[in-house]
Amino acid sequence: MNFTVSHILRAPGFDPEGGPFKVSVEGARVDKVGKAGQADPSLMLPALVNAHDHGYGIPTLAVGACDDALECWIPGLANRPDTDPQLEAMVAFGRMALAGIGTTVHCHNSLRRDRLPAEAEAVARAAGAVGIRVAFSCPIADRNPIVYGDAKRILDYGYPEERLGAGRSPIDGKQQVKNALEIRQALRSDIFNVQFGPIGPQWCTDETLEEIADRSAATGMRVHMHLLETERQRQWLDATYGQDPVGWLDRIGLLSPRLTVAHGVWLRSDECDLLAERGVTVAVNTSSNLRLRSGIAPVSVYRQSDLAFGIGLDGAAFDDDQDMFREIRLIKRLQSGMSLNDEMPPATVFHASLEHGFRVFNGDRDYGAIESGARADLLVLDVAPLVEDSLVGDALVADLVFARSSAANVETLVVAGQMVVRDGMLTGFDFEAAESELVTSARQSETGNRSGPDDIRQAREAIRRFYFAKHHCG
Repeated sequence: MNFTVSHILRAPGFDPEGGPFKVSVEGARVDKVGKAGQADPSLMLPALVNAHDHGYGIPTLAVGACDDALECWIPGLANRPDTDPQLEAMVAFGRMALAGIGTTVHCHNSLRRDRLPAEAEAVARAAGAVGIRVAFSCPIADRNPIVYGDAKRILDYGYPEERLGAGRSPIDGKQQVKNALEIRQALRSDIFNVQFGPIGPQWCTDETLEEIADRSAATGMRVHMHLLETERQRQWLDATYGQDPVGWLDRIGLLSPRLTVAHGVWLRSDECDLLAERGVTVAVNTSSNLRLRSGIAPVSVYRQSDLAFGIGLDGAAFDDDQDMFREIRLIKRLQSGMSLNDEMPPATVFHASLEHGFRVFNGDRDYGAIESGARADLLVLDVAPLVEDSLVGDALVADLVFARSSAANVETLVVAGQMVVRDGMLTGFDFEAAESELVTSARQSETGNRSGPDDIRQAREAIRRFYFAKHHCG
């Protein structure tokens, strides 16, 4: 397999080299990179990595989960339709591939935990059909299904009593951990990794987190966990763990290079230092944190602590389009600061969206370059529309990619040496037909109609009043 491109980004953060270049692929690796003849305006770079996502084929807003503070937004997820998990994952992964994403972490949201093994198998088939790398994070939760603290107290604020048992798993924590290990044994491959997915320390008992820490250390299985996404979580965790929740996670052995924590919006600088010392990676989700009013991740503190971070879409990109280029542009603009120095230079952005992001997939640190022997995970952008009004030709192509690129510029995506997107279209299946089939089946799903807007609104407002009353603070 050979490609000819006018520009190439050999390594993250450096200006693209002008060619043209010929890149040859042998098997799952890059064979050679050399000079070539003429080429259309194009740029090759390593395929992007989505470091944290939930694989929503049907966007959450479409099922009535309107943007709100996270804890008040969650009840809307009860309206997620009971669709074919393979079809939904195919649409979600296909949308990502069309946006240049070659690897994603899929934090699975199961409607029924007793079906998780079958759903995991369906997601693995979807990953194979699309052709991208997927880290399947097995959801584990066994406490605080509705609010952080005593859920019965929300009945005083009008929470529908019939919903009080919603969200409780019929499977205890240790069994969920065992199930995750069995799923890993059955499905793990070079492009489909399986991880422990404790939803977060506020949603898992101490015993379950200790079990995960022990099993991860014994087996090498990675862990992907939400951590300190909102101020309410910070307050509850501080009250529960004596102002030292991250220190407690360290004392039970959960902090290690095998761990990725998502969000990290409310991390303190001393906690960032500890996470960096233990080799933990953070997945930053800028659009989601803004949409759900969680705050802005302290990336400048991460950088001061030398804490590695990737970039994730969390299934909640600003335009519900899963466009990683727009997400990269957003985090760069938001985190660049206001001084004469760029606090988010291109090298930092590319390392986050490539090398650091890939760590969350399987822990490897050999990703993010185009050279002989490198992984053949390649992305080619059509840059002609980006430079057509440029008075300096393609001299500023890197700046134009940052400022203007989107999924619409994705021409080719190769993952592990296999063609996933050619001429802007998926090679494995008809994406538009699959998306249409998914929407049709979702509208016919009874599960998707079990809670009306008034019921969801009542639940949201009861939860809001619970937190206003500080019941979660101990």
